[in-house]
Amino acid sequence: MPQTQNITALAAVLGAAVLCGLFMNRLRLPSAAGFILAGVVLGPTGIGLIAPSTAIETLAELGVLMLLFIIGMELRLQAFRAALPLAVGIAAAQIAAMTGLAVLASQFDSGESRSAVVIGFMLAISSTALGMKMIEDADEKGSEAGRLSTAVLIAQDLAVVPLLLITTSLGPDGASHTPMFVGFKLLLALVLLTTFIAVLTRVKSFRFPFSEFVLKDPDIATLCVLGFCFVAAAASGLLGLSPALGAFLCGLAVGHSTLRPAALRSAPPVQSILLFTFFLSVGLLIDLKYVLHEFWLILIALMAVAAGKTIVNLAILRAFRREGDVAFRAALFLTPIGEFSFILAAAGASAGALSPQGYKLALSVIALSLLVSPIWFIGARRAHVLASRGITGANALFRGAYRRELFILNAWRRHSTAFALETIRRIQEARRERDERRRLDSAAYDFPWDDTRPLPGAEPSSEPEAEAFPPPPGPGE
Repeated sequence: MPQTQNITALAAVLGAAVLCGLFMNRLRLPSAAGFILAGVVLGPTGIGLIAPSTAIETLAELGVLMLLFIIGMELRLQAFRAALPLAVGIAAAQIAAMTGLAVLASQFDSGESRSAVVIGFMLAISSTALGMKMIEDADEKGSEAGRLSTAVLIAQDLAVVPLLLITTSLGPDGASHTPMFVGFKLLLALVLLTTFIAVLTRVKSFRFPFSEFVLKDPDIATLCVLGFCFVAAAASGLLGLSPALGAFLCGLAVGHSTLRPAALRSAPPVQSILLFTFFLSVGLLIDLKYVLHEFWLILIALMAVAAGKTIVNLAILRAFRREGDVAFRAALFLTPIGEFSFILAAAGASAGALSPQGYKLALSVIALSLLVSPIWFIGARRAHVLASRGITGANALFRGAYRRELFILNAWRRHSTAFALETIRRIQEARRERDERRRLDSAAYDFPWDDTRPLPGAEPSSEPEAEAFPPPPGPGE
């Protein structure tokens, strides 16, 4: 019986994810937002069908690793090598700017600098999973904005480990993580990355050991590719570096080897399933009761994060002399808060830098940022086009940017209202018919037994009724 319930729950999860994904596609939004919405609906504060678990969190982390593995495998190494110094500088400027703004804002509220530093770190990291999905859906993978955003996302992932060490050092027992130790970790990550790039640029392509035996069986090839990715991630983690760095470097190596064709065939389907689990797990973290209770606070925080982060990214990219249109699109791709921000928030809470209430607020804002960022991206991009045409009114920009989505929502509202009214009418009609039948049934037994009236609903008889008493006898009888 429990096995049947698990299968039923899995079927419900997949069905809800497909429906929510199709609904988002109908609105011309990324399906990732639909997967997050499915997690909200099916989560503990929704209908309670599924709950966060260690297995789901593990699969979600593997999805992010697979994404970085595929990014490394498909990356154009020459272009990435040229963009890496610029990307590192932009990522460092983003971290410094967001941390500085968070500390400055804290001085007008609580004055708690440690919490502000952790919040600044969380806001500076962008989502690689959602950012790459938005780049792919916008068909910008080969554009200058797409390549620059990809390089910045990877540079931010490299910075997660030193940021995590700094966050841990903010606690009472964090004295062991000295600035020299943090700098050593960051230097080691950069040395590994530059060494891989230098070697693979010279080698161009190499024969992977035993590749001819691996490629004979597609199943073995799939397992072999997945094994390389996760072993490299685990080795990077054991060195004290980010597992994402190991997965990315492994992707670079496989992409320049004879295993590349097999990896390109087998890795994307697995990545799609694992990334679906990641976005579903984000939806499970959204506490609807807490969101409704702190609705205005979370709404203001989301608006400040979406608009503020876009403006900061745009200013930094323009400061690095990127063209206006390229800088604007790249700033939008870098808007959603990253998946590694969850890890930074948990580390800050464990170190005592974040209060339980602040940790809950941070989780809600990060998760909801991943949900609303695709909507913000679509609207901001369309509003930018409308503004270039001379439309500057806020109301006109909003209606013009979301004209298609508002039309679909209004049509859906009309259809659903008509369906609801028709359903209510049929229910009322069926109820009236049931009450009439009950009245007729009860009336059939309310008259005396010697009453010769026909039963309700019975047709009158054509034969003459028999007399109750015979006629009196005649004179001759």
